[in-house]
Amino acid sequence: MIKTTKNGTIIMRVMCAIFFLLFTFLYLFEYQADILAVTQHVLAHGVTHYNRIIGAVLLTIILWVLQLVIFGLSGLSRRFHALTYLPSLLLLGVLTDVTSHVDQEPYLGNWLWGFPLIMVGYAGVVWVCRQLEPLEQSSGDVGVFSRISWQNLLVMVVMALVVCALGNSDRTFHFRMRMEECMVKGNFAEATQVGVKEAATDSSLTMLRVWALSENHMLGDRLFSYPLVGGSDAMLPNGTSVKLMMADERKLYAHLGVVFLQKMRPRVYLETLHKAHRATAAAHDWLLCAYLLDRDLNQFVRHLAKYYPINEQLPKHYKEALIIYKHTTSHPLISYYNNVKEADYDDFQDLGDKYGNKRERYTALRDKYGDTYWFYYHYKR
Repeated sequence: MIKTTKNGTIIMRVMCAIFFLLFTFLYLFEYQADILAVTQHVLAHGVTHYNRIIGAVLLTIILWVLQLVIFGLSGLSRRFHALTYLPSLLLLGVLTDVTSHVDQEPYLGNWLWGFPLIMVGYAGVVWVCRQLEPLEQSSGDVGVFSRISWQNLLVMVVMALVVCALGNSDRTFHFRMRMEECMVKGNFAEATQVGVKEAATDSSLTMLRVWALSENHMLGDRLFSYPLVGGSDAMLPNGTSVKLMMADERKLYAHLGVVFLQKMRPRVYLETLHKAHRATAAAHDWLLCAYLLDRDLNQFVRHLAKYYPINEQLPKHYKEALIIYKHTTSHPLISYYNNVKEADYDDFQDLGDKYGNKRERYTALRDKYGDTYWFYYHYKR
């Protein structure tokens, strides 16, 4: 009976170890790698760079060694064995408990006193459990499907859920850091695919998307296929509501032209850049898209012909903007006609007229025309 019980506890401990190793590695490698990257960047002041594979492997091993030490000290090998993983899993949650203001706030914050306090309480709980384990009656069932195995696995699952609750779960911040990781490596094409089908966004994410699309020469064709907020003010970093955490701001301004000593709003900066004849070819699209983001079609039309011939080779969103301009202006400065776009715009308006309820109208138009400038111009606020 003693040998059978011992074999049963070994199986249970192996199951817990496998669960811990798989969860910890996947949590670090798949879910929190970008958060750890920006954390290391901030703490190291950009001197070192986080490697998601090496980081996930090393942290998993370190946390597992910690569990083995605690197991050796506590001797919890039966019903309460899963508790030997608690400090390791709690540390995992603490390491990833990072806000989007990690560059302005203390990294560990209240955990500096909270974690030691929890460990003091944990030591008391372990002592009590250690006294109870010798009194436990063996049920006789062993193996993967034994009661003791599933009791411990249930505790492991609960602790894993707590880790997920503690770690950063801000989807928008995850998208931003994933994009910045790609852009730091020069993978601008990959950056444009991050969160492409998600509605979550903020001004910083808008700025990153403008930059990534511009590097891929797709700004005029794809910008309004993303959820956007902030208008033209979200096009460049301002250090507060729009900021870069890892990517080099100097590379952004080199992409556009030059940096002026005087602080300006993005649209003013782009206009000044062009007046000073320091704008790059990419900056032309930034200026045109700044007008589109602000729904200033008059300024858009006045500048469009400077950089593009008015023909069918225009980027998609510029064509869409010209269709709106034609329908909303009595005496247009530019004459543009496109049979296909005109028919599509009529269909867009007809679909909107079918719905009296604003929410239903918005949903129907978003599903069919959410990637057009028409939807942004009329319905995004």
